[in-house]
Amino acid sequence: MKNPFEKMPTVLTADELIDKAFRRAEKAASALTPKGGRLSKAREREEVRVRTVSNVVRDNLKKLLDRTPGVSELPRFYQDLVDTLVDRDQFHRSLAHVSWAVRTVRNLEQRYAEKIRHSKDPDEIAKLRRQFYGRVADVLRDIADDLDYLNQARNVLKDLPVVDLELPTLVIAGHPNVGKSTLLRALTNAKPEVASYPFTTRGINVGQFEEHYLSYQVIDTPGLLDRPLSERNEVERQAILALKHLGKVVVYIFDPSEYCGYPIEEQTHLFEEIHREFGEFPFIVVLNKVDVADEEKIRKVEKFVKAKGLEPLRISALRGEGLEELRKRVIELVKPLAEERARRIMERELSRFRET
Repeated sequence: MKNPFEKMPTVLTADELIDKAFRRAEKAASALTPKGGRLSKAREREEVRVRTVSNVVRDNLKKLLDRTPGVSELPRFYQDLVDTLVDRDQFHRSLAHVSWAVRTVRNLEQRYAEKIRHSKDPDEIAKLRRQFYGRVADVLRDIADDLDYLNQARNVLKDLPVVDLELPTLVIAGHPNVGKSTLLRALTNAKPEVASYPFTTRGINVGQFEEHYLSYQVIDTPGLLDRPLSERNEVERQAILALKHLGKVVVYIFDPSEYCGYPIEEQTHLFEEIHREFGEFPFIVVLNKVDVADEEKIRKVEKFVKAKGLEPLRISALRGEGLEELRKRVIELVKPLAEERARRIMERELSRFRET
């Protein structure tokens, strides 16, 4: 799965597009070697200018329309992220205005080209071309705000995270420095991809691992699921909602050693908020850094977790202790999803084979 907006082109301002179209028209007219008398030469030269301006404007605007996906057709994860970052209604209105401009410029081109062809006065022909230029410039200035908005939206949307929406996905949560990145590397046995997105403060870490030819995805979201939800701004809250369409299991990490800088009371409070927010998800709770944590504090966290009906795992992500048991528990929860994904892929491939 690629970022659905990665092919969305840079959007020229209205003035930039006007200047580009007029310069291209003059270049096209200069390259002509028209034959015939003054009238014939004037018709050919001015029609070329009209056609060129129309083509340049419409090609630029149509490229924007063609390379911008319909938000309502995107997977729900990306729909929610778009709603997080831009005003979806304004986004659609601006695209509709651009579409109107394409049609209007085409109609103007046909009308003025026809008038130029039938005019018998070279001065009148030049006047018609100037009228056409003015009408096209008016159309583009009518959508100037829309072009500016779409370019601003494009600069944000091109940085949406690239994740595999079909892979069974584990979302890691817990305070900073409890060992989330270390666990991610340990589970995926690979250096995670790290990318910075406009709704997080420190990017998103993505890794994958395979077990018996089935693939799984693990995501750590620094800046989203590492502090109380009550402290979130609206953009972050929407991004957290989007994660619900992506994740299938939440792996919550406690650090009973408190070396992370957060006392157990704060860690349990964050857990309760995350658990309420993602209550429909299976939770796997791990107690990390047990090799350096005080046994009394470990038991305190275990008692709290068990009271929630969950069975915590003791691990040391840095030393690799307990990871095999964690992997087994993860696979128990998500293997059916991975098998279903593999079945869908096989059915698609068989369908393509039959079609050929």
